[in-house]
Amino acid sequence: MPPLLLTKRLIPNPSLNKSLYILLFSALFFSACKSSKKLPEGAPAAIKPKQLQEQIANAENQFNTLHIVGTGNYSNDKDAQSFRLEIRILHDSLIWVDIADPLIGIKVARAIVYKDSVAFMNRLEKEYFTGNIGALQQRFKLDFGFETLQAILSANTLFNLDNKEFELFYKPGAYLLSDFNPDPRGEQEGMEKYFGKDKFRQAYIDPATYKPAMQVQKEPTSGKSYSVENKDIKAMGSVRYPETIALSYTQNETTKVRIDVRKVDVDESGLNFPFNIPSSYAKMR
Repeated sequence: MPPLLLTKRLIPNPSLNKSLYILLFSALFFSACKSSKKLPEGAPAAIKPKQLQEQIANAENQFNTLHIVGTGNYSNDKDAQSFRLEIRILHDSLIWVDIADPLIGIKVARAIVYKDSVAFMNRLEKEYFTGNIGALQQRFKLDFGFETLQAILSANTLFNLDNKEFELFYKPGAYLLSDFNPDPRGEQEGMEKYFGKDKFRQAYIDPATYKPAMQVQKEPTSGKSYSVENKDIKAMGSVRYPETIALSYTQNETTKVRIDVRKVDVDESGLNFPFNIPSSYAKMR
């Protein structure tokens, strides 16, 4: 009896074997399909969108006050200027900027920006401006509100990247979060969802630091666009900060600002924000 039972167990079951073949074929087929979707050459390792969002949130620079010292350059289609630069930020309250001559350090200008207003004084011309931030934006051809300007100078993300509009794409050396398909390859299917869209935004995320390496916004209907590039991001005290911030803004003409950072201090003791317009200064026209 035992040999007979052993023999029965070894008899092939056609139905069982067929099921095994189907499972094996399916596993091989789906594995081949998955491996065929290769990432671009030089792209970072695959990551789940939710995990990427968490890493980006954790990488945001946190501070009560931020003190930045460096040099800068401002240029547009007509002229260019270089300067020494000091920036002090009281989080969500104000941004204080002091500008000096790049060679001899003479104080040239000072500004203080609040959420809804701004004050600026030109020490060389002995002039000042106070009022709505929009008027000063027009003068310097940089149409940024307080929140955007604070995010740029904090080396943080400019957009709400966990918004469902943003999708994850892979590019050489960066994760790309974009609220439109950056490579439609001429396909029109699904493009109707972009009809009426007035802003197109992208953020290239550094896979080593999860900080924004490049952020871009384009507004085709108004002809306005800008990009913010953070170069050579590294640890500076308790924050990760770029050695260079390069800003390009276009609307009718192109304005560029480059800041080369020498020092960054977080929550520095005794940091103040002095601003006093001398009575001899004339109101800027």
